[in-house]
Formats: sequence, C-alpha cells, structure tokens
Amino acid sequence: MRRVCFLIIVLALIAPAIPGCAPKVSIPSWQRSVNAYVNQTGRGDPNVLRDVTLPNTDRRGFAVLAHHNPDESIDANGLLLAHRDVAGRPWFVYLVGLVKKQKVGEIRLAALSDTAGKPVWRLGPRNKDAERAYREYNLKQFRARFPARKKPPPEYLGFPRESDTFDLSVDDAGRLTATHPPSGARWELDVSPQKR
Repeated sequence: MRRVCFLIIVLALIAPAIPGCAPKVSIPSWQRSVNAYVNQTGRGDPNVLRDVTLPNTDRRGFAVLAHHNPDESIDANGLLLAHRDVAGRPWFVYLVGLVKKQKVGEIRLAALSDTAGKPVWRLGPRNKDAERAYREYNLKQFRARFPARKKPPPEYLGFPRESDTFDLSVDDAGRLTATHPPSGARWELDVSPQKR
C-alpha cells in the first residue's frame, strides 16, 4: 500500500512537468477542487473554508495552481469576500480570477452554499468591461509609479493584488454586487431562491 501511495504522490508531482499533463484549470475545475477540499478536509462541512488562505499571503481564499512555474501556468485564485446569510441561506462568496502566465483574464463572482450535505453553486456572468477596468487601473498605477519601466512586473498583472479591496453589497432580492472601488469594476451574481 505504501508503494502505491508513494507512486501516486510522485506522479502527481511530476505530471505537470510532462508536456500535455498539466491539469486544465478553469472556474468549473476550481469549483470541483473546492468541493473536494470540503469533502476531504472538512468532512463535508464547508465551514472549513473559513481558514483557507491564498498561497504566500494571509488573505482568505482558495487557489488551484496548475504548474509550479507561474510563467507556464493557468491558475484560479478565489478571494473570499464574505461568509454571510443571503436570501435565508449561508453563502461563501468569492471573486475568482483565472490567471494565465501571471496575467489575469476572466474574473467572476461565485458563491457556495450547502443544502443537506450537497454543495450548491451560483456563478455570475462574465463582465469583460469590469475585467478591462480592473486591468487598466493596475497598469495605470504601474506607469505612475515606474514611468521609466516598459514592462510591468507580475504583481500589476495578476489577481488578486496585495493592495486590492473589494466592497460587497447585497440587496433584499438576493443579488450580490462586488465592486473594486478604485477602478469602478463591478461583478454581479443572483443567489435568490428562485434562481437555479
């Protein structure tokens, strides 16, 4: 049994280094990884997510990294914005960014709740205008701080940035809005009971 476990661990470590073997990371695969973590580590209790932090930071969230080299990886970073009751149910609310080769592309609002031991996910629509506003704000900050440099370092391209702050508002109907105040970028999600 030990040999089998050792072999599985070795394969898991070297697979990303083999061309074509790196896992495909997407927002749906990020959701499946969150579910697996809740089932394995939390024994089905999503409250285990309260203590998970993003790599190399103390910020609450859940990340899926596809490759040990960020320049070759597509990662999904879910920043935990809140754990609160909305429309009569508790939700973990994340802003999830797909980071390809250290540059953020798609960003969506996602929320997880639990019904009788089964995960219930809601995923907001993609908002390309919000993504563009977020990226442009970060690049503008880089240019203002380093006018002589041509290429921004990864900390101005990825998601989330260390300095990022997001406001989360909830209306009475169960609609969530996450806002990045400096850029005006906004993402929305409906978690109302009639939304399936």
